[in-house]
Amino acid sequence: MVSASIWKEEWRSFPHGPDPASVWVIVRRGESPEAPISVLARYEWPGGVTSMPESADMPPLNAAIQVLESGLTLRSGGMSAWPLCGQDSQGALLIRHPERDPWRATIRSWGKGLAARLTALVDSLPLAPADSRFAPMTQQPSLFPALDPKPVITQLSRGFLPLPRPRTVPGVPGLVASSREMLACCEAALSVAATGVNVLIHGESGTGKEVLAHTIHAGSHRRDAPFIGVNCAALPESLFESELFGHKAGAFTGAGREKTGLLEAANGGTFFLDEIGDMPIALQIKLLRVLQERRLRRIGDVRDRPVDVRFVSASHRDLDSEVAAGRFRLDLFYRLKVVRLVIPALRHRPEDVAPLLSWFLERQGRDIASMGVTPGALKALQSYRWPGNVRELENEVSRWLALNGSESVIRVEQLSIEVRKSVDPSTDPADLGTLRPMGEATQLLERYLIRKAIDTCRGRKSDAARRLGLSRQGLYKKIRRYGMLDLLQPAS
Repeated sequence: MVSASIWKEEWRSFPHGPDPASVWVIVRRGESPEAPISVLARYEWPGGVTSMPESADMPPLNAAIQVLESGLTLRSGGMSAWPLCGQDSQGALLIRHPERDPWRATIRSWGKGLAARLTALVDSLPLAPADSRFAPMTQQPSLFPALDPKPVITQLSRGFLPLPRPRTVPGVPGLVASSREMLACCEAALSVAATGVNVLIHGESGTGKEVLAHTIHAGSHRRDAPFIGVNCAALPESLFESELFGHKAGAFTGAGREKTGLLEAANGGTFFLDEIGDMPIALQIKLLRVLQERRLRRIGDVRDRPVDVRFVSASHRDLDSEVAAGRFRLDLFYRLKVVRLVIPALRHRPEDVAPLLSWFLERQGRDIASMGVTPGALKALQSYRWPGNVRELENEVSRWLALNGSESVIRVEQLSIEVRKSVDPSTDPADLGTLRPMGEATQLLERYLIRKAIDTCRGRKSDAARRLGLSRQGLYKKIRRYGMLDLLQPAS
């Protein structure tokens, strides 16, 4: 019998894209083409789990047969399928998704992982008595003894979706992601960790550069030695050299005793230079000497000291442009970026927003199994550009908990105004002159005039409705129709 926990974990980690998707698990005993095929499970997004697939919604027969007979992975248009090959059974995992879905790569990655887990179990999957190619399951033992689909369906019928189960990237503790771009970045970090070469990590603020740096250290032969980091943007230039290299007693005014620098303290381990693009040019020359000769000299000292450290650097700046502008040394740049890793911004991987949301709620002590999010709120969270990336999302969760701690459903009107505006951006007057379909132009103009009227009337809806020639109820109806929910807040 298949453990219900497998299904529970996998379904809840399904990438939550904006478009519908369907998943089927099918099995047939033996290799004979005449052997009946049983549909064991179906998952619908949005929709939930069902252990009783309806005959009117079976997996595409051609795709199923093709995978069963060839034993090969199928990827064609909006269909992806993987074979499940046991000793006594054949099976397939099929996923139908929009052909141009921007998340199809992530959905396929999830399917590949699930297929690997199910392959080891395919011989033990229970089959229903079958008298047709796709047999009914009325007499089949339930595959979900501990997972009643009714609560999922009830949640959906009430207008909200269950939160996905957050899953950290294998080998990268503390980093939750399911997007292809982030998984590829983590895979590269794990691959380069054991090599010992210097690594430069590029990514916007809040994307998790330090988490990746810790991962590289933990995967290296230096894991038992110190990991020491410094933020180059946080140190004043007058203290920078002393902090990195240390000083002798009396080397300058205020140097009452000898001090060991951070580079020397990291000897044998990993030294993390965060925001390396903000390092003063004079210190770049001294750091280059450490990289070249593996030796350093404290301020006021006359002798060099050996130092053995691996450098992992990070920056949100475009260092190629900094080099071209003369603000960063080319020779230092090449020595630091033996391998360059790029962490994608959160706005480029919206499929990671829902798992991260669950992750931060769990860290705050909430039971995500009893929580949900409305489709409107999920759309707003996935549409927002997140200039502060993962750190800003964590702050958004903290804000929601502070203001709505007793709630179990995240609703769009409870989100910050910046996030709410992502699904209804303010209209730029310059856009009104752009040639576009009449229906779209009318909506754009109405949104602009509504915001303009309410702003002119200082938030008083009755006055704004009168200025627009509408009733108060008519104004509210248009506000809701266009999803301008931030305007429903009372006037200040």
